[in-house]
Amino acid sequence: MASLNSKNGSYRITFGLHGKRMTIYTGKMELREAERLRDKVKELARIKDRNGRIEDSEDIFKWVSKIIGTKLHDKLVNIGLVKAIKDTQLEFFIDAYIASRTDIKVTTRTKHVFSKKLIVKHLGADTDIRHITFAHVSEFKAALMTKYASATVGLTLVRGKQFFAHAVDAGIINRNPFDKLKMPSQKNPSRLFFVDRETSQKVLDACPNLQWRLIFSLARFGGLRIPSELIGLQWSDVLWAEKKMRVSSPKTEHHEGKDHRWVPLFPEILEPLERAWEEAKEGDQFIFPRKFTKESNIRKRLTGIIKKAGLSPWPKVFQNLRASRETELCKDFPLHVAAKWIGNSPTVAIGHYLTVLDSDHERATSTTEKSTTNGTTSGAEMTHFTTYSGGSKTGQDVPSLIENGLNSSVLSTISEELIEKAQPLERAELFNGKSKPTSVYLMIFEISPVIFSISESLRAPLNA
Repeated sequence: MASLNSKNGSYRITFGLHGKRMTIYTGKMELREAERLRDKVKELARIKDRNGRIEDSEDIFKWVSKIIGTKLHDKLVNIGLVKAIKDTQLEFFIDAYIASRTDIKVTTRTKHVFSKKLIVKHLGADTDIRHITFAHVSEFKAALMTKYASATVGLTLVRGKQFFAHAVDAGIINRNPFDKLKMPSQKNPSRLFFVDRETSQKVLDACPNLQWRLIFSLARFGGLRIPSELIGLQWSDVLWAEKKMRVSSPKTEHHEGKDHRWVPLFPEILEPLERAWEEAKEGDQFIFPRKFTKESNIRKRLTGIIKKAGLSPWPKVFQNLRASRETELCKDFPLHVAAKWIGNSPTVAIGHYLTVLDSDHERATSTTEKSTTNGTTSGAEMTHFTTYSGGSKTGQDVPSLIENGLNSSVLSTISEELIEKAQPLERAELFNGKSKPTSVYLMIFEISPVIFSISESLRAPLNA
């Protein structure tokens, strides 16, 4: 309980702390301001009586952070409501920064707090951030490398760099001690796991109901983030006639144009989605009941289903379902298209999602058509294209090809025509006797899909 009394425009706040009657004189201020201060003091006293931490109350912590260095803060320190502290003390500074980031998600905040604990444990909670040097953070990195995986170390140091960048922006320090630090790779290939079709079917068969079969299908064959992109799915997001579904993306919504994406109704998700629609009650707005919230331990439940199927749970159960789908899609579609559907960038896909499979090696080394040239047999598959005499048919239609988008067969045709036009030259002169025309043709043919994928990726931002 706290009371407010005034005299000549000044106020006196009276409150109880550990059974004692305490008083703060505010000086002259507006009544509304005095009332707000009384409420803050009351809450601070409640926290102290319970031997709590002001960091546990985000609202109070932000307020205390703002008044550090003022006479009011000194008064609160003198009566024991807050401890004497400088805004340059490491733990307090990082806590204040995290509290100020109201734009980040709960999961991101949790990761920030984890990194903060590691930094504070090594460098010291009361250490003045102005005295932390490159040598200190180098020692911190070395200590982390002995206890944690490279990816964990990399993420921790990246967040440390982010914390100290804020100190630079605030004018507290002139140079970020993390700037010169070489960051370990945040990639962890050992955690990648391709969930093949056979494994996926076993899990689907073990799912207890249609709802779980749909969840697994959307994760494995739709590439959705679970649970964040599952929660808000509505029936109005499904455009049956256009065979696509709108997926809201809470993780990327703070980026312009990344608040949602459109995912095709792949056959693997269309069937369970149609069945769910048939079983939905009239007036149902959401595809899944609202019990699927961020607090739901949906990962634990899927792990149980995987075990029920007689399988061992793989690392990162949901992310590897997304990664498996993107790996599949990249076999049939350009990288930028697959990335658009999955909701990441080509760079992220290559670094953290795509997997090289044993079947890729088998397909690369298998022979589907033997071709004999000059008495030698080529183990590569040969694809033939019709060329046109009297000039290039492809070249005559370049404007429309550019307008409608190139494809790998067109580039292969162009490659063939280039080889054909070189025929009048002596083979030895053309290739310096070092390579057969067939080998060069195969090289051009093999890289044409790569050229196509790169060109399309470069064209996409320009056409957006």
